Amino acid sequence: MESQCNKLRKEYEELKALKDEFVLELEQISKTGDLKRGKELKAILEQSKNALKEKIWLLQWEKFDRYCLKQVERKNHYKVIETLEGHNGWVRTLQVLSDGRIVSGIVSGSDDHTIKTWDKDPSGLYQVTETLKGHKDSVYALQVLPDGRIVSGCYDGTIKIWKKDPHGHYQVTETLEGHNSWVNTLQVLPDGRIVSGSYDGTIKIWKKDSSGLYQVIETLEGHNSWVNTLQVLPDGRIVSGSGDHTIKIWEQDSSDHYQVTETLEGHRGSVDTLQVLPDGRIVSGSYDQTIKIWEKDSSGHYQNTETLEGHFGAVMTLQVLPDGRIVSGSDDDTIKIWEKDSSGLYQVTETLEGHTNSVLTLQVLPDGRIVSGSSDHTIKIWDGK
Repeated sequence: MESQCNKLRKEYEELKALKDEFVLELEQISKTGDLKRGKELKAILEQSKNALKEKIWLLQWEKFDRYCLKQVERKNHYKVIETLEGHNGWVRTLQVLSDGRIVSGIVSGSDDHTIKTWDKDPSGLYQVTETLKGHKDSVYALQVLPDGRIVSGCYDGTIKIWKKDPHGHYQVTETLEGHNSWVNTLQVLPDGRIVSGSYDGTIKIWKKDSSGLYQVIETLEGHNSWVNTLQVLPDGRIVSGSGDHTIKIWEQDSSDHYQVTETLEGHRGSVDTLQVLPDGRIVSGSYDQTIKIWEKDSSGHYQNTETLEGHFGAVMTLQVLPDGRIVSGSDDDTIKIWEKDSSGLYQVTETLEGHTNSVLTLQVLPDGRIVSGSSDHTIKIWDGK
C-alpha cells in the first residue's frame, strides 16, 4: 500500500509540472496564436488527470476491501431483521454500493428487468431510493466500479454502465454489446477493466479507449459450455466456472493476452458460483449440491482439498464473512454458514431459513450482516449477535 501511495504522489507531482507547462504554453500561445499546440497539451493534461483520479479511486477501493471488511466484530446466531419487498421477479444479483469511501446502500437486479438501489431511511430501515429502467430483460449480474458507477449484465446480452447525473439520479451512459447470449456474471480487475462471462461460452475483457468508452480488447475462449461465474485472484488472474463442470485459471502471458494455465476438475455438475478466501484458496459451488475448496500444492497447482456436503439443492451463491467463514445459498431455500472445526475441516455451524424459494445471490455488509436475494422476489437482511 505504501509503495502505491508513493507512486501516486510521484504521478501527482508530474501532473502539477504538466499543468505548469500548460500555463506557460498558454502565455506563449497568446503571443503566437498556435491554438493547435494548446489543444494538444490540454488533452494530455486532461487524460493524465483522469488517469490519476481513477488510480486514487482504485487505491481507496482496495483499502476499503482489504482492511475495513476485516475489522468487524464476529457475529453468530443470524436471524432475519428485515425483508425488502419491491421487485416483481426473481432477485438474481446483489452488490454493496460504495462511492470508494463509504458504503452507501445495496443495489439489486431482477427478472422484472429493473435495478433497484436501497438505502436506510431515518428509522434505520431499507427503502428503495431509485428504480433503474433500461434493460429489456432479466438483470443477471451487477458490479460496482470504484467511482460508484454501476455495471449491469442482462439476459438480452448487453452490459450497461450507470452513472449519477448532477441531480444524483442514475442514468445509462454506455451500453456494451459483444456477447451473443445472456451475460451471467461480471467482475472488475484491479486496473478498472471489466470482465464479463456469458451463456455464449466466452469471457470478454472491456477497457476504456482514448475517448473514454469501453471496448472489447480480448475474448477468452476455452470452456465447452456457458460461463456462469467469475472471480479475480489477488494477483489479477481470472477464475471462471462453467456449465462444462470445470473451473479455469486465466493468466496474462508475455504479450498481455490471457491464457488458461489450469483447469480444475472435480464437480459433477455446472459450477455456478466462486469465491476467493483471504488466504487465496478458491471456493466453488455447484449444481451437484457440493462446495469444494481448492488449494495450491507444493508445485503451485490447485488441488481439491475438501468437499463440503450439506445442501439438498444446487449451490447457487457463495460469500465469505470478514472472519473467513463461508456462506452458501442454495436451491433448497436455505443459507448455510461453514466454519473450520478443531481438526481443520469445514462444518455447518448455522442454517438460516426464511426464504420460501431458491437463494440466488448473497452479499456481506461491512458490519458482518448478510444480504440474500431469492426467487421468492424478496431480499432479506440477516444479523447476528
